[in-house]
Order: sequence, then structure tokens, then C-alpha cells
Amino acid sequence: MLSFFREVRRVIGTEYRVLLMVAAGLLLGEIAMQAVQNRLSIDVGHLRSFRSQADELISAAEHPQVLFLGNSMTRHGIAPDVFEEEFSACTGVHPAVIKINPDNTALADWFYAYRNYFYKLEQAPDVVVLGFEGGHLRDRPTLHPGRLAQYYCQPDDWPELCRYDLKTFEERVSYRICSVSAMCSNRDRLQRRILDMLIPEYRDGSQQLNQRQTHLAEQKLPAPTYHRLQEFLEMVHSQHVTLVLVAMPIAAPYELDPELMQVIAKNRVRLLDCRNLPGIVPEMFPDGVHMTTHASLIYSRYLADQLSQESVPTLSATTSSMHHHK
Repeated sequence: MLSFFREVRRVIGTEYRVLLMVAAGLLLGEIAMQAVQNRLSIDVGHLRSFRSQADELISAAEHPQVLFLGNSMTRHGIAPDVFEEEFSACTGVHPAVIKINPDNTALADWFYAYRNYFYKLEQAPDVVVLGFEGGHLRDRPTLHPGRLAQYYCQPDDWPELCRYDLKTFEERVSYRICSVSAMCSNRDRLQRRILDMLIPEYRDGSQQLNQRQTHLAEQKLPAPTYHRLQEFLEMVHSQHVTLVLVAMPIAAPYELDPELMQVIAKNRVRLLDCRNLPGIVPEMFPDGVHMTTHASLIYSRYLADQLSQESVPTLSATTSSMHHHK
């Protein structure tokens, strides 16, 4: 009997040591991830800069403040220096410009970025330019709940997250873990880095596969709805921000959903249809969606011209008003 209890203690002791080793390994991994996550990808560094970028934009109170909101299409498509130069040439006013454009995102992510870094902080740019294509503005869960947990959201976003993004118990548990673990929230990036080293041209192949899967998933979706877009519009309008939606050009043609157009018309939102912008041709999209530098110059100048023609009075009035409140 005594030998039995000794064996039990030995087994328990061994299990505790294993658990401690696993916990220590996870802790070391988390510390290492916290130290190197900015170098993990350009996008991680961008995600971590949301607050500083927002503060920098709002602090430029003497300039019209323009926020470009979107994904990597906006990152490649908007050349801030070119936009600023063209806008200044048209108006004599130099704008302050930032881009918030996390990779592979849509309205599900942009909503929380704006809500937590502008709306909740009671700070608002003069103009928000939101670039999209296809189904980016539809109601659908985020593709990256772990990134929402780590970089975008706050505890009081939980009801909204459960409504739109975290439908299952497993998703909600994973979200909670990712909110305290950078390693968990970036596990897909770690996997991609490792596979990049092991498999030639892995990233290009995986991007093509993801695009095909997204296209197939969109074909199986029910009729699109735009409840979250309506919430976003109400949030922006409550701050008296000028919102401009831009249907961005890509290599392949796409249609604008009639239901989306109804929401836009009902809310009197300005839409710039850049799908067939003169001078931009399909060959200027090497991967089908991201512009070349030349296309970016044309697109940035066009947006500056359009905003300068119709938004300068609004910008000037808004900026003057905000000077009295900041």
C-alpha cells in the first residue's frame, strides 16, 4: 500500500513538472512574441500604431484632417504625399493625412478601428475616405477575431462582437485567450513565416487559394445585409464627419449591390465610383487587386481633385468649428 502511494506521488510530481515546463515554455514564447511582433510583419507594426496615428492626425488641428480607412488595397492605392501635393495645389490648403489599412480586412475590422481610436475617444477627423470593393461592406464576421482581441477591441465591445463576430462558444473562448496573448493572436502569421521558409512560393500560392475560397464562399452567402454599415454611418454622422465611400478599381470588373446602393442613398453618403478610372488598366494590378505605383499616382491625384472640388467648404467649416472645441 505504501509503495502505491509513493508511485502516485511520483506520477503527480512528474505531471506537475511537465505542466510547469509547458507553462514556462508558453510564457517565454509570449515574452519573445511581445518583443519581436513588430518585426513579424509590416502589418503587425501597423496594427500597433493605430492609437499613435489617430492622435497624430487629430493633433494637426490647423489642417484639414483626412483619414483613409481600408485594407491593403488602400495601403497600395493611396500615396499620401501625392494626395497632399495635389490637394494643396487645388485648394492652397495642406491636409493632414493618415492611412489605417490592416491587411485582409473589411468593414468588420474597420468598424472597431474607428470606434475605439476615434469615436470612443471623442476625437474625429474632418473626412473619412473608406475604400472598398465587392463584399467588403456586407454583414459578415471578421476573418481575424484574434487580431480584434489583441489590437482593436475593448471590453465594452463584447455585445457587438457576440452579435456579429463570435457566434460559438469556441470562438468566444479563443477571443478571450487572444486578448491576453500576442502569440495566440498572431499564430497564423507564425505559421506563414515557418511555411515560407519550408515551401517555395508558399505565400503566393496561399493568397491565390484564399482568393478562390473567398469567391466560392461569397457565392454561397445569403442575400447581403448592411446592418453594421448602418451603425458605422450613424457613428460617423454623429460626429459630423464627412464620409466618402470609394468603390476602388481592381483588375476584374465587379458590380455594386443594389441593396448597398439603397443604404448609401438613404444615408446621403457620397460615393466615388472609381472602378473604371481613366488611365488605370487591368495590367496595373499584378496580383489582381493591388495597384502598381503608377496606378496609385493616378488614383491618389483623382481623389485629391474630387475632394478638393466638393469638400473644401465642408472641410474649412469643420476645421474652424473644431478649433473652438479642441
